[in-house]
Amino acid sequence: MSLDLMPPTGTTTISARRVLVLAAHADDEVFGCGGLLAELAASGADILVLYLTDSSGGDEVTEGREAYAARRAEEARRGLAILGVERHEALAIPDGELASHVDTAAAAIGRAIADHRPDLLLALSPIEVTADHRATFAALHRAVAPVRAGGELDAVLSGCRILLYEVNHPAYPNLLVDVGDRLGPLTAAIDAHASQLELHNYREAALGMRHFRALSLPASVKAAEGYREISPFDLVSHSASQLVAKLGGVPDRHELHDGPLVSVIVRTKDRPVLLAQALASIAASHYRRVEVVLVNDGGSPPVIAEAYPFPVNRVELETNRGRAAAANAGIAAARGDFVCFLDDDDRMAPEHLATLARLVWTPGVRVAYTDAAVVVHARDEAGAWVEVERRLPYSRDFDPDRLLVDNYIPFNTLIIDRALLAEVGPLDEGLEFFEDWELLVRLASAAPFRHLPVVTAEYRHFRGAGHHILGDQPRRREDFLRMKAVIIGRHGDRLGPEVLARLVDRLRAETVEAAETAEAARRDLARARVEHDRLTDAWHRLNGERESLRIERSANLEAIGRLEAELAEHRRVVAELGAESARLRTDDAAMRARVADQEGQIARLYAEIERLNRLVAAMESTTAWKWHRRVERLRGR
Repeated sequence: MSLDLMPPTGTTTISARRVLVLAAHADDEVFGCGGLLAELAASGADILVLYLTDSSGGDEVTEGREAYAARRAEEARRGLAILGVERHEALAIPDGELASHVDTAAAAIGRAIADHRPDLLLALSPIEVTADHRATFAALHRAVAPVRAGGELDAVLSGCRILLYEVNHPAYPNLLVDVGDRLGPLTAAIDAHASQLELHNYREAALGMRHFRALSLPASVKAAEGYREISPFDLVSHSASQLVAKLGGVPDRHELHDGPLVSVIVRTKDRPVLLAQALASIAASHYRRVEVVLVNDGGSPPVIAEAYPFPVNRVELETNRGRAAAANAGIAAARGDFVCFLDDDDRMAPEHLATLARLVWTPGVRVAYTDAAVVVHARDEAGAWVEVERRLPYSRDFDPDRLLVDNYIPFNTLIIDRALLAEVGPLDEGLEFFEDWELLVRLASAAPFRHLPVVTAEYRHFRGAGHHILGDQPRRREDFLRMKAVIIGRHGDRLGPEVLARLVDRLRAETVEAAETAEAARRDLARARVEHDRLTDAWHRLNGERESLRIERSANLEAIGRLEAELAEHRRVVAELGAESARLRTDDAAMRARVADQEGQIARLYAEIERLNRLVAAMESTTAWKWHRRVERLRGR
């Protein structure tokens, strides 16, 4: 299956009123989705965390398991309180053993969904490393897979989003939640789990995952949590292994080697690619007591892959003899205690044969069936077949009366006691189609069927390929109703007044229920349209306001640009003035130094003058000087 590996480039805001969180241990939810829980708690959501094990530890525990479990429970209480979450419950399943108690966990999950009625369910990704984490997803699948329209859980799940979170292995998220503003309380909540931080550096691992998830986002997002959103119908319309593979993981294998030999009859004619896919789906089966009876209905000899894991009993029909004859040839060649059918354009899930084998192990069960998803394929632009639609139109408990007038059991969902087939006789080779339905009517008269409402097979249609015996639009065939009349008429003796009364009553009840459901859906649609119109008006109004704000923002950005240019010019002038001021300060210091030097020289000159004046005065006061003056005056005369 193709998988988009590119992470989202934007974030999604998640809102909810009632939240159910499924965790294997008393810390998974903090390490995996603690940021979102803090956001939801802050918005007033009613959050319930369900721990599926007692968190009593594994090989790393060095203290008593009860004391260790109590310590972790207290740490969980403190961690959740930091995030704003008050409610949590824990099952008594031993830590590390959840895979052996999936049924118990699934029952608890079903009760929690029914009681809490969440509009958001958070569960561990099936790609996790820890076995208990993967078993948590398996328990969720087991709880939801049997849900059918009209059931109690269907009403709840129809309005519930399911997000898978990651703890110890990166998954393939299709939405990211910005939790940058919640890193403070998130870190504190992680630190509350001191017992786990003593074992590993979960703080850096958990925060590192969130920083890693921000790499595909704008730089303003500092941390994000990654989630894979799936729908409840994904859980209903896929087996657990199929869904794990679709999500990018490697399904756990639970091989079963004990039990009756099951012969899988594969009818084929010149469709090697589809045949290879069908045979590969059988090869992946968890049940290993299998033989393949490959009936080639007049086509080129089919090729079997080398080292095919099961024995292949080939049946070559020289000419094309039709569906019923090919099936009869396969039954005649089969050696198994039980028989299954798989046409070359269909596929089975790895759990299919093991599930059917367990059903017929019950004493008295000779025919059992599960459900098949109708998968529609169409060619993409490159010409490859891709899945474009998946439906579940056939899922009904055994009703022999209804089987008299309509077939509701896909042939590839059945397992049949081979001895019972011998008792009721072969398929009618005179029927071009509906041969499987006619056989089922005879089988139903001989033994009750056991039904398990889980999808374990795919009934595939390829648009425009001409693969299906009835074509893409069977009810438009002119012989469609005529052939139905043939089958009904063949067993008309069983359609007495009492049977018809029961059928009419059930069909009327179903019709009334369908009409009421349709009317409720119509009213919901009308309300949704009114709400859609209101939201559309609000969107247009907000869009107008947004456009006004965009124009105002553009004008503000232009003004900011002008102001930034002016500010840059002012900064340039200030820088020049600063440089000039620094130069002037340097010049002033130099001038002050020169003045100080000159003042020092002047002071020294004045001191010298004073000294010389004193010498002159001293010299003039001497007798010699006085005689000298007299002599000079006499000479002047």
